[in-house]
Amino acid sequence: MNLGLDTEASENRNLSMHGNRYYVLILLTFTASINFVDRQILSVLLEPIGQEFALSDSLLGLLSGIAFAAFYSILGIPIAVLADRLNRRNIIVICISIFSVMTAICGSVGSFMQLFLARIGVGIGEAGTAPASQSIISDLFPVAERPFAMSLLAAGGNIGLMLGLLIGGWVNEWYGWRMAFLVAAAPGVLIALTIWFTVREPPRAKAPKDITLLSEILEGVSLVGRIPSFRRLAIAGSLYGLSAYGIHTWMPVYYIRYHDMTTGEAGTIISLTVGVLGATGAIAGGALCSKLNQRDLRWSCWLPALAIGISLPLLIAMLVTNNTALAIGFFIIPGALSSIYAGPTWSLVQELVPNHKRAIAASVYLMIFNLIGLGLGPLFVGMLSDVYIPHLGDGSLRWSMISVLMVSVLGIVFYLRTAGSVLNDIRLSQRR
Repeated sequence: MNLGLDTEASENRNLSMHGNRYYVLILLTFTASINFVDRQILSVLLEPIGQEFALSDSLLGLLSGIAFAAFYSILGIPIAVLADRLNRRNIIVICISIFSVMTAICGSVGSFMQLFLARIGVGIGEAGTAPASQSIISDLFPVAERPFAMSLLAAGGNIGLMLGLLIGGWVNEWYGWRMAFLVAAAPGVLIALTIWFTVREPPRAKAPKDITLLSEILEGVSLVGRIPSFRRLAIAGSLYGLSAYGIHTWMPVYYIRYHDMTTGEAGTIISLTVGVLGATGAIAGGALCSKLNQRDLRWSCWLPALAIGISLPLLIAMLVTNNTALAIGFFIIPGALSSIYAGPTWSLVQELVPNHKRAIAASVYLMIFNLIGLGLGPLFVGMLSDVYIPHLGDGSLRWSMISVLMVSVLGIVFYLRTAGSVLNDIRLSQRR
């Protein structure tokens, strides 16, 4: 179905000649990868950190969720407004430098509170990379190609998750969890320098200069809030994110506690499923969605709903079994499908707003997604685990993960609701 969305094609075809757009896409994918390395390495280190500082599951959930997500999510909006006005490449370079330094500091802390504050610093640094990256990609790739380009960017998260789990798991076994943070921080410096010296800011439509930063933030938030499909898409992605981050953050602890794995073994298993297979699934899903969207743009809603629906019963089966081989086997398909939602969802967010509002639209979506998904998912699992202990004993973590997983059913419902309004809302966005 053609809604006239290719009206930007000729402009973007010329724009794509501004440097090598795939080179830029690959660098931004690497940026997303190191972003996730520094973000997710904590998950495989939760057990040794909890043992050293004598922390409950609730405190570990607080550390792995809201400590990072609150500042990452909220600060993303003002930084995104700056990205809509200023040089996005420079913003990305500065943000990479900040979160790399703060990750290194995580390895030198002496208490839970110091680690909590350092994780806040990581969140502050990472706040600006995703909205600016999505905005640049939207300028470099025409509408028909964006789901694939966004999916490649999303696959960077899977690659980063894989590397974070491998680095964290094995370096912890060999040298301790503190050294794992230091090793994870190192690649950021190289990526920042490469982007600074080899990437140019793509040309784009100029944002109005006669309004203040605060006014532009309020205008951007108000704009996306008035779009029904954006609201439903944000709810859909966030509810799925709550279950996905809740499961994936605690998955290393699950394998360590219930299947007697070491941090290195657990990190390797999860990195191969969510990392390698997840990245492959994200790219393949984005390519498939780009083709399906040529017939009907609503596939950007239907495909994530289908992937979540297939994964749900397999994840439940994985969590209830005591057989290690089955637990690994049941995780393979959900791991491959875990990031299919991202490319289609991010692409739709960009299409629902004018092009000079793309960074703030991405940041508002990511704020909601990360506050609910990344912030509350791990926290809820940890809190429910502590609540369940008097009734379920050692099985408390297993059943808290299943409880949070069921939230993804509502994510499916809202993806399907978004499909009912998205075509009309995109038509309206073209008139703004």
